[in-house]
Amino acid sequence: MVWSPMSDWREQNELSQRLFEQTQEALEVAMLRGCEDWPLPEPPLSDPDFPVIPPQEPGKLIEIAHALLKANRAAFERDLESIGESLVPHRLSLTADPAREARKWLGRRGEEVAERALFIRAETLLAQALDADAPDVDRWWVAIALLNGMSSKDSPISRQQGYHLMESIALARKPGYWHGGATPGPHLVDWQEGREVTPASPMQADAGGAFAAGWLLDRMEEADPPRPVLVEWLDLALARRDLVDPLSILSRLNRMAGDGDIALSSRIAALLPRAWDLDFEGSQQLENTLLAREPQVRCALADALDEILQRRGSAALPLLDNLLSDESSDVIRIATGSIRLTTTLDPEGFANRCARVVHQPDTSIHRRFTQTALRDYLVMHPQDRKGLTVQLWINGDEVVRTRLRELLLHMVDEHSESLSGILKRIVSMDGENSLEDLWRVLEVRSPNAATAWRNHIEHGAELP
Repeated sequence: MVWSPMSDWREQNELSQRLFEQTQEALEVAMLRGCEDWPLPEPPLSDPDFPVIPPQEPGKLIEIAHALLKANRAAFERDLESIGESLVPHRLSLTADPAREARKWLGRRGEEVAERALFIRAETLLAQALDADAPDVDRWWVAIALLNGMSSKDSPISRQQGYHLMESIALARKPGYWHGGATPGPHLVDWQEGREVTPASPMQADAGGAFAAGWLLDRMEEADPPRPVLVEWLDLALARRDLVDPLSILSRLNRMAGDGDIALSSRIAALLPRAWDLDFEGSQQLENTLLAREPQVRCALADALDEILQRRGSAALPLLDNLLSDESSDVIRIATGSIRLTTTLDPEGFANRCARVVHQPDTSIHRRFTQTALRDYLVMHPQDRKGLTVQLWINGDEVVRTRLRELLLHMVDEHSESLSGILKRIVSMDGENSLEDLWRVLEVRSPNAATAWRNHIEHGAELP
């Protein structure tokens, strides 16, 4: 069937109407949820000549929100076009009828389209409410209630766009304000010699804006359970050093780490390395809170050890030792992967930490150690006076032996005396047949060397 332009126009209108109705339904749900936390915070900006009059009851505010959406249908159509450009994949442009396929694609994703349309609407309302020259406080109440309702859903757009709007509130700046910026100069395309360029303003939280943003974060934190998107917002906020104190980022993370579920606390554990750069006391408290949680949370903390050690250096060694002494073998196994970083931070303690994990009975810990730290141990201590290689070989795990065998064969030329001592101890404790695997591989590489070493170990011949 051939589609006429009239048919395309009719389909487009039907799709637009259907998506508009879905957006209205989503607006109703978001506003009802956002107005549950009543009263709403005062606007950060207001005109001193006009007193701020807060809405009397949620129902009236919801009516205003619907009226604003209906009054500017042209803006919805424009927003729908931009949403289509971002959602519709490029491959549909290669089909026989790209426009129709694009409409079908959007029609199947009405919920996501509605969510994006509402975030665009919230951004427009905040731009009017946070206009420093003429702040529109009436728009503020709808915007903050809508954002509060939209943030209850965990989605990619609520994580990114939601945080962007929250940050604008904290700064009391219109969305899109960029607090950074490049230094003016000839390296910029639009630079003109002799033209005065106002340097970008530094980021600074506004008192009223920080209070309103804090109110929003409080509502997200007080939800039962706390809204998952909150941790993603706080993750982004950690990059804004000047917002950490005004928004009490570390205090919020600490409370959620102690009260939140395992998945939430594990996600917070991944933020600890960057937190140390911002607040020592707050980060210490957060670390203690995480250490007191379930093994799964401590596993997440152990997984962040590499970054913590790289950022804090030797100051993070007590945390490593704490996790290496954990009652959970899973925590110890993950923490074992970070021992290699202590070769420069604490060379003397490195061998002791290696011995500690080798003496653990769990085979998975031994495998992790041989994969990550055994090579460094043999480089620093080829004599292996602690007998770690002997113990690992005698334990007989095939994965461990395979890795250990490779490392021992590397010692044939460079550390022959040390290798001789290790092999003799293995034979004395586990019998001559325990080295059959080693001889077999060495014979493939060098039959003469295999014969010489075997005679040396088994018959007391001279060191090859």
